[in-house]
Amino acid sequence: MRAIILSLMAAAALGAEAQTPQSPACAAMDQSLGDGLEAWRSKADLPAASGAGELAKAELKVGAAAKVALLQTPKVDYPAPPEKPGGSVSHGGLLGFMVKEPGTYRVALSTPAWVEVVKDGKSIAPASFGHGPECTTIRKIVEFPLGAGAHVLEIAANAENTVNVLVVRKK
Repeated sequence: MRAIILSLMAAAALGAEAQTPQSPACAAMDQSLGDGLEAWRSKADLPAASGAGELAKAELKVGAAAKVALLQTPKVDYPAPPEKPGGSVSHGGLLGFMVKEPGTYRVALSTPAWVEVVKDGKSIAPASFGHGPECTTIRKIVEFPLGAGAHVLEIAANAENTVNVLVVRKK
C-alpha cells in the first residue's frame, strides 16, 4: 500500500511539473538594451554624496552608467525629503548631474530604490515609471521632464549599499 501511495505521489508531481509553463530564459543579460540604454553595460564606480556640499565629488555624467556606493539613510541630508526615505537600515545618497538640453530624461536603476530628481530644492514630479527591458539587469526606469541646468538625483530606501544608475535623454 505504501508503495502505491508513493507511486501516485511521484506521478502527480511529474504531471504537475509537465503542466507548469516555463518562462523563456534569457540567452544573455544586458544584450538587448536599446532606447539609448547601451551605456548600462559599462559602469564606473562613484561614491554618493551625503549632502549638497559634497555633490562635486558625486557628479554623474548624463549618458554614462555608474555603480554607486550608497550610505546608510540616517547619514544622508536630502535637499528635498524623499516621499519614501526608507528606514534606518536602508541606504541612499545624492548624485549631481547637469542637463544641457531640456527634455524627458530616463533614470535607470538596478534595484527598486526610491528615486527623485530635485532642482532648486524642489522635487520634480515623474512623467512615468516602469520596469527595465526584459533580459536586462535594469530593474526600474523613471522618466522626468527636466529643464537645462544642475539637478540632484536623490536615491532612497535601497536595501543594498550599492545601486547601478544611468541617466539618459529620451529619444
